[in-house]
Amino acid sequence: MDANHAEPRRSSRGGAFVARTFAVHVRTCPELVWTALTDPDKTAEFLYGLAAHSTWIPGAEIGFRRGDRVELTGRVLHSRCHERLSYVLQSGPDDPPVYLTWLIRPAPGGCTIRLEIDEVDHADSPEDAEDVWLPILAALQHLLNPG
Repeated sequence: MDANHAEPRRSSRGGAFVARTFAVHVRTCPELVWTALTDPDKTAEFLYGLAAHSTWIPGAEIGFRRGDRVELTGRVLHSRCHERLSYVLQSGPDDPPVYLTWLIRPAPGGCTIRLEIDEVDHADSPEDAEDVWLPILAALQHLLNPG
């Protein structure tokens, strides 16, 4: 797994934001990666037990559920099947949004999954970000490459 930390910048609205990128290689096809990112039964296996429910069309709502309880909400920003999925999520209406973009690129022996995270107004430290996102990528990699 690869982690790349960017310096804090200013958003177009004047607030501070931090962009981070994490990447992993998996030995499978983009279609199976897409299914893992969009099927609630699969997302629950790598997103700390959260099942992501959505139609995955731009503008659609996303509910990240644990059982019957919605833990996070979001909205799909961009969806290009088997290539790119972008959404914004929040844990509550007063919490700062987090923008996630999953990029899937065919590579020798499988494909590369790159996760780009943009945090606005309140960014985690590099260590906290790694503590949250690296286990997600490791669990996704294990889901797609068992054994």
